[in-house]
Amino acid sequence: MAVDLMQIGVSGLRTSQKQLDVASHNITNVNTPGYSRQVVEQKADNAHWNGNNYYGTGAYIDNVSRAYDQFAARELTLSTTQLEEANVKQQHLAMLDDFTSKSAVNSVNSINDFYHSVRSLADNPSDLGSRQTVLEHANQAAVNLNNAHETLTNIRTDVNQQLGVSLERVNALGQELAAVNTSLQQQSTSDGSNDLFDQQRTLINELAKYTQVTVLADKGSLANTVIIGSGDTLVSGVSASQLKLVDGDPDVANKQIALINGNNSKPIKSDTIGGSLGAMLTVRDDVIDKSLDQLGQMAIGFGSQMNDLQQQGVDLNGQQGQALFNDINSAKAMSQRALQPFGSSSDISVKIDDINQLKLGDYQLVSDASSHTLIDQQGNKTQLEADADGKFVAKVDGLEITINKLPTLTAGETETTIIQPLRRGAADISLAMTDPRGLAGHRQLTAIAAESNTGSATITKATAVPDNAAGRYQLQLNAAGDQVTVTDLKTNTNVELVDNRYSAADGASIAFKTSATTSMPVMTISANAAANDSFEIELGAQNAQGGNGNFLAMQQVQHQKTMADGKSSVIDVFEGLATDIGMLKKNADKLTEVNQLDFDSASERVSNLSGVNLDEEAANLMKFQQSYMASSRIMSVAKETFDTLMRAV
Repeated sequence: MAVDLMQIGVSGLRTSQKQLDVASHNITNVNTPGYSRQVVEQKADNAHWNGNNYYGTGAYIDNVSRAYDQFAARELTLSTTQLEEANVKQQHLAMLDDFTSKSAVNSVNSINDFYHSVRSLADNPSDLGSRQTVLEHANQAAVNLNNAHETLTNIRTDVNQQLGVSLERVNALGQELAAVNTSLQQQSTSDGSNDLFDQQRTLINELAKYTQVTVLADKGSLANTVIIGSGDTLVSGVSASQLKLVDGDPDVANKQIALINGNNSKPIKSDTIGGSLGAMLTVRDDVIDKSLDQLGQMAIGFGSQMNDLQQQGVDLNGQQGQALFNDINSAKAMSQRALQPFGSSSDISVKIDDINQLKLGDYQLVSDASSHTLIDQQGNKTQLEADADGKFVAKVDGLEITINKLPTLTAGETETTIIQPLRRGAADISLAMTDPRGLAGHRQLTAIAAESNTGSATITKATAVPDNAAGRYQLQLNAAGDQVTVTDLKTNTNVELVDNRYSAADGASIAFKTSATTSMPVMTISANAAANDSFEIELGAQNAQGGNGNFLAMQQVQHQKTMADGKSSVIDVFEGLATDIGMLKKNADKLTEVNQLDFDSASERVSNLSGVNLDEEAANLMKFQQSYMASSRIMSVAKETFDTLMRAV
């Protein structure tokens, strides 16, 4: 009997010791990040049959488990991903919002300064000092657009560098998770693995800051499989894959994330990865690239319109006006708008025909051995057709895309070229004129569109219109929109035209008939005029000293809706840029607040379930200390009983 009593006392001593060990472990790790409170599962030992009765034999420790709920842990992991994604997006949008209010606004201010200097010059068109001021403001506008493009490009480069740094940490986390899996696989059961499981969950929650994470338990193993994004395996068992930032194809600056597993490389979709990585990719591809396009649209629209007006006027030397800014359709500019894959033999040019129809975003030109297809931002497809020279051409959204030299492809091969019509617009604009006398103030032809016009056509002067064509005219389209009539407002009679047909797709050239066999070209009406549109036209002499009609036309461009299908002026394009970024930042601020509440709620739930309560653990210490002392007393009683029995023998 004394032996049984001794065994019971020993079991009580051991269980109390384990209880004290676990309580002490909990107290020691109260401030350890990711630690889950451990709980001892104590059970009664099997009873023995003796004398028609069962008698207890003590207690034992069945298991030491974690206070853990996988659903609460999963909720915390998901809310961590969402909060980090919102925070990173908010930080970058705040930077871009600061950019629009400082760097980019300088471009708008300098363009407005240019318009104001032109207005002053119109009052005294021959003043060389005022002309020099116009050139200086024109140059400053170009420089500020260059600087704004450079600032945005630097922000984009910083995002790519941050992506690289983040991927290094993700790879390190993958290796650490694989090491934890190795340690877990060495455990025969989950007993004794609690701290390893806590370490694993801590690493997973840190990984969740960078990307969306899904954890799958492996059957027959304590190791877990870690999946990122929408289904890419980062950790499988004891091996970890690597994430790497690779050059885009064909746009090498458009870095992409790829999953490297051995010799295999798999691109990861940026719209499904989530976390800070997803936020940076979204800001880079959807916000920064769009902002670069909007800056380019501003620069191209501003430079193109000023050049067109310059070339319609006459300078102070009596010569036809020359371009104020560099040509938007120079051979270099047209070539740079097409990004071919590395090693491509093709030669592609992208000409801007109509700034009013330009759209933001990239196009894809997909070529195979027999056809060439242009795909726009909405997925609409346009087939390129061979022209008279055998070159494949497509006209879409104000662009003329020409394949000057076909790629070398065999049956089954394809090649994709990225078309970026606007991306470099703000980087490429520069002042082309240095002589202030070259500013073309006199305008031989002035056309004013009627307020009731619904089309977006413009009127330009033909080359070398003789002085005897001078006068005031009205150009009117008929109700069908396919014929034009020109009326001499002085005599109120119709002018006989060589051809009065009009095409809304191609426009028309207007030539006055001077005899049965002769004529003189006078003007051109562009495409996109609507039925019943009309224009009042004033045609002057070729050279008029001190004329300011062209300067007046230049300053009117400041408010004319000549872009975005007649909805925006050059300045409105910037207002759209600033508004878009401001709204995105505001939405990001609200989303961050919501995600912070979700994260706090999930954290509190996990803390309530898994956190260490010092008051509770202190009470446990006292309870198990008393239990330990009581078990010691049982052993003392057993010894005394045994000694008494031995003395009685």
